[in-house]
Amino acid sequence: MSKPSSSEHSCPSLTITATKNCQVCGKLGHGKHFGAFTCRACAAFFRRFAQDNNFRPCEKYKICGLPKNGWFDCKSCRLKRCRNLGMTMDNFQFGRDPYVSTIAKTQNTIPTTVDIFLGKPSLIIYCARQSGSADHFKFNVDLHYLLEKAEKVLEKGPETITYSSNPLEKLSFGLRKICWPDTSTIKTVTKFARDETFALWEDEILKAAKWLTYFDDFQMLSMQLKTEIVKSVWNAFSRLVRMASAAMARKSEVFADYKKMVFDISWCSNYTHEQLEFFNNQDFQEECDDLIQAVINLDPTDVELSYMLSQLCFHQVAKKYPGAIQEIAEKFQETLSNHLHSYYVEILNNPISSKRIACMMKINNLIEKCIYRDKVRSELKKVFDIYYVTYSPPDFIVQS
Repeated sequence: MSKPSSSEHSCPSLTITATKNCQVCGKLGHGKHFGAFTCRACAAFFRRFAQDNNFRPCEKYKICGLPKNGWFDCKSCRLKRCRNLGMTMDNFQFGRDPYVSTIAKTQNTIPTTVDIFLGKPSLIIYCARQSGSADHFKFNVDLHYLLEKAEKVLEKGPETITYSSNPLEKLSFGLRKICWPDTSTIKTVTKFARDETFALWEDEILKAAKWLTYFDDFQMLSMQLKTEIVKSVWNAFSRLVRMASAAMARKSEVFADYKKMVFDISWCSNYTHEQLEFFNNQDFQEECDDLIQAVINLDPTDVELSYMLSQLCFHQVAKKYPGAIQEIAEKFQETLSNHLHSYYVEILNNPISSKRIACMMKINNLIEKCIYRDKVRSELKKVFDIYYVTYSPPDFIVQS
């Protein structure tokens, strides 16, 4: 019996490696993509067109059939075949393209231009509207009723009779009674619209009038002059009182979340509150925080705060009315300065108080800068015709 030759035993065993083709086009596959075994080309096709299939429909009424040599005649049928094979968008990742983040960053850093804000081409931004046009019509709000209420307060005089030789102590007593009668009660405001705006103006004007009634020298003036002074100082008075109230709240760890508050200015403007942020200084919030922190660091007494209010208010009057009224306002300032010195020497036993007075004047100067900036911003908004509401008296309200 013949033995098999050595060549038959030395033949190596052959291993057959099976290759898997793409389930979509039939070409050599690459791996599993989006739920099916496909080539890289079909995977890229599905990733590109699965969400936005913005190509023309099938010309053969979706009966193109299988691909020919791996090529499709119709993108619509190719996408349909991908979906029929189970390919899904579950594993898609969005927002990772670098150019998208670059565009978003650019939009956040570049401020809105004036022509985009107004919705007008830059060529006609500075063209004044005709006074007779329909879009130039403005509503007028008569606020004389607020002055009439203030006059009644001035006629009535102080709510509580106080006896003190120092007028600053009388003003400090009235300030505490009028502005902070009960600090334990906190009112939550979630919406600020027309009614809230007029209620706030009335409250601040009447508070300024009530506080001034505790100043005997002021009460000796004529009613017309007293009303004119109240009309001139209530804005400055309310500014400093708000800063002091915010400082008290911050010390008590009470904060305001303006992101949850709704500002509705549709009653006076065609623009939204967010759009009008275009006119605000970018460091506005930071400046307010610095001002509040300055009040916290100073920690003024009621007498010192009353002195700050009187200096701020009468300085505004002196600047606005040169002449006889200016002399009266400067006389008030000098009188109260002398009484502040007496307060430091006799009550606090601290004759060296120049540092605290310098801090008080610094805070007042910052508030005056804010008031001036509001006036400039108000004039700028008049140029661009932001508001369709006017007020009488015309210098009573500054819309900033």
